[in-house]
Amino acid sequence: MRYSLLSGGKRLRPVLTLEFARLAGEGGADWRTALPYACALELVHNYSLIHDDLPCMDNDDLRRGKPTNHKVYGETLAVLAGDALQPAAYELILERVPGTRERLACALLLAEASGPDGMVAGQVLDTLHHPSTEAELAEVHRLKTGCMIRAACVMGCAVADASPEMRMA
Repeated sequence: MRYSLLSGGKRLRPVLTLEFARLAGEGGADWRTALPYACALELVHNYSLIHDDLPCMDNDDLRRGKPTNHKVYGETLAVLAGDALQPAAYELILERVPGTRERLACALLLAEASGPDGMVAGQVLDTLHHPSTEAELAEVHRLKTGCMIRAACVMGCAVADASPEMRMA
């Protein structure tokens, strides 16, 4: 888990969560309040990358210029590392973060974005249907990447207790 989490990357999604929390709150929410949510989002993102690199998916040898998780630790441990990151994200949100309304909203946003109508649906299209047209590729990107980026932004708004109108915008 640590190998993949600490192997670099831009951390775009967690940064968006932190920034939207700051911008959406009255006077700006403290970034420390949004940090556990941003970390949970990054845990889910890294689980998806580990699984995406597996031989049964994209069969990638490198991620961020380093050998992929399954190349270093084998397929079994890579699957288990990815599997463990996902519930760890929800544990972080649901058990360790104060504020019931915000944490429930963020857990739901993350589940919707990463689940069967979001990132997983995009992975299914990407892996099983081999998109070839511009429209098909756009749909894969909307689901795999767009849903998670949207969740990052809306989670930041939820942490700041932003209005429904601001969240929708």
